[in-house]
Order: sequence, then C-alpha cells, then structure tokens
Amino acid sequence: MKKLYSILIILFCLMILFQSCSKQSSQEMIAPVSPNIINAKISPNQAYVFNVSSLGNVAIEKQASHYKLSNTTADAKTGHIVYQYLPTQDYTGTDEVVLSSKTTIISAGSSGGCSSGHSDNLVSTKYISTSYTTIRLIISK
Repeated sequence: MKKLYSILIILFCLMILFQSCSKQSSQEMIAPVSPNIINAKISPNQAYVFNVSSLGNVAIEKQASHYKLSNTTADAKTGHIVYQYLPTQDYTGTDEVVLSSKTTIISAGSSGGCSSGHSDNLVSTKYISTSYTTIRLIISK
C-alpha cells in the first residue's frame, strides 16, 4: 500500500514539473482588439459590398440571419477580398454579420519560466491578435 502511494506521489510531482516547463502558454498569447461597427442602410433586394482586403484573412464569425447571399470572396474586377450581402427576397428589417480577422505577430525574446537546465536563451513568442467587424444592415424602402 505504501508503495502505491509513493508511486502516485512521484507521478504527481513529475506531472507538476513537466507542466511548469511547458512553453505553450507563453508562446501563444491572444490579444483581443476592440470591435469595429459599421452601420449600412440598403433597399430591399439591393446588394451590399464591403472591401475587407485591409483586414487580412477574414472569416465570418457570426452569419447573418436573413440573407440570400452572405460570403467573402475576391472581387472579379479589382481582385480585392470583399464581403457580399444580399437579403432574402423582399425582406425589410435589420440583419447583422460579424467578421473576424486574425493577425499573427512573432517576436524574439529571452526565455523565462523553466529553470530545469534548458539552455535556449532566445525563443520566439507568437501573439495572435483577433479583430472583429460587425456590419449592421438596415434594409428599408
């Protein structure tokens, strides 16, 4: 019985030791950015197009509710990435879509955290910045 407790205590101590040397948490920090809100007014059955090329890699975080078309695509004329929205047939009211854009910033710095003999003095730290753009659409005549 004492042998079982000794093994469990040793395993627990090893788990704590290995967890303290994990570099995952210091290398991937998430830095949120405050949201950008765009209010747009369109007529029923009218398309709305918003240039999102400056935002980088954009994804739809929350899809619109009353759409016939709601996506990001490359504009055929300019090649820029745009968000396109077309409401369902004859819909009037409000709709909302949330776009997200993630930017990765990698910087070099000195290692910290683990003092169990690791000799790597320089580590790269990856910061992920996520920005959100909310487009509020008012569809009325």
